[in-house]
Amino acid sequence: MASRHLTLDKSDPLQKSNASPLKRGLETAAGPLILQSFCSPALVASLKADRGLHAFARVPEKEHQLLLGIAERPDCALTLAYTSRGEIVGQVTLAPFDHWLQDIGNTYEIAVEVSTEWRRMGLARHLLSFALEFESLEEYLIIALGLSWHWDYAGLGITPSSYRDLIARLFAAHGFSEYLTSERNIRMDPANILLARLGSHLAEESINRFFQRLLQSETLPGL
Repeated sequence: MASRHLTLDKSDPLQKSNASPLKRGLETAAGPLILQSFCSPALVASLKADRGLHAFARVPEKEHQLLLGIAERPDCALTLAYTSRGEIVGQVTLAPFDHWLQDIGNTYEIAVEVSTEWRRMGLARHLLSFALEFESLEEYLIIALGLSWHWDYAGLGITPSSYRDLIARLFAAHGFSEYLTSERNIRMDPANILLARLGSHLAEESINRFFQRLLQSETLPGL
């Protein structure tokens, strides 16, 4: 696989203009797809969201607007899977982590979504691998927040706990590990999960801050 070159450091966030987008085909049981990284606003505007793509915005039209907004941000990276008819059936977003870890250098949040019509085909695995295919990956702390209220476990006919296990296995295959935390959103449901990938070249200061923040709490005594 070819690697794209990015200029990534604490003072220079993810810059799509310095990256070379990758594009390749993927054969699935439901038909061929196109995978493309670092998608431009023009590309996203030319596509439409599949009817089963609604995990974050609830309706496909709003999901499409959400993806377009992400593509327009110079500090984000959007990877899409779409059909030859121009229907987006899967996406991976990398965006600056704007919550309780926001002051840790080189920290990004990753989110993965696959249309309900295209599940159980390994698409999430292919998309995640494709989105993480860049040379300076090891300089980053990448966070994945698994929040049960975004999950369509009923549509898959499984329990929240089983869905949690699916997410853990998906990300573990790409170097992510689960971490316990006192962060309030994670603690709202036992099924919720925090996963993180600490790059092998991540600054020691960032690593130390990450572990300090995991159990930092304003409501739990002694933390």
